[in-house]
Amino acid sequence: MRDASPAFVSALIRAREEGILPPKFVWARVKDRGTGDIVETGFWSGDDTVTLDVISGQTGLPETRTYIGGADLQVGSIPRVSNLTIQTVDVSLSAIVPEVQQMVRGYNARLAPLEIHTGLLDPDTRMVVSPPEIEFLGQIDEAPIETAAAGGESRVRFSVRSDAILMLTRKNPRKRSYEGQKRRQNDQIGRYANVVRTWQIPWGMEVQNAGNNANGRGFWETLTDPKSWTK
Repeated sequence: MRDASPAFVSALIRAREEGILPPKFVWARVKDRGTGDIVETGFWSGDDTVTLDVISGQTGLPETRTYIGGADLQVGSIPRVSNLTIQTVDVSLSAIVPEVQQMVRGYNARLAPLEIHTGLLDPDTRMVVSPPEIEFLGQIDEAPIETAAAGGESRVRFSVRSDAILMLTRKNPRKRSYEGQKRRQNDQIGRYANVVRTWQIPWGMEVQNAGNNANGRGFWETLTDPKSWTK
């Protein structure tokens, strides 16, 4: 169970009487197309650019970041589930904001890690009551740019998939390949993995009819001879 700060919890308790202002913050780590360097950029649902501390989704510690405002940030509903299904959150930004254009056109946003935070503002002072809490940690799966007709609104829509669950679906080639397996005390379990799918194994009466082949060898002797697999 995640521990929230006392100030954050207190603001939630007072929300019924005093109201609540929960702005959203997104932070992406995209790549420079020329150098491959990581470039970090953030946006929030307010109007002005702000610098504040947030709880990092990587370390769990406060981290000072600058979030750009005026980008009309919209974050879809974040699913709360207790299973291992891959969840997706929709995030969209105005496509006419120069920083948004730079993020998706100037940089490479494919599979970029993205954090979604939720903050709480004091209804009177409009200041955050505590560092915004991490709410979703994922990676950008799709980022289509919608160009609207005259008078319309162009937007960039991100499809953000759960990073923690996606890592469970990644394959480790060192555990699947024969070369990787045999390093573990000469494990031979994957020796024929590349060719076994081409084996033609007869069933029923075909086994009896197979008998001995033209070379006088039995069926199973032929089947296990690597020289016969390509024939």
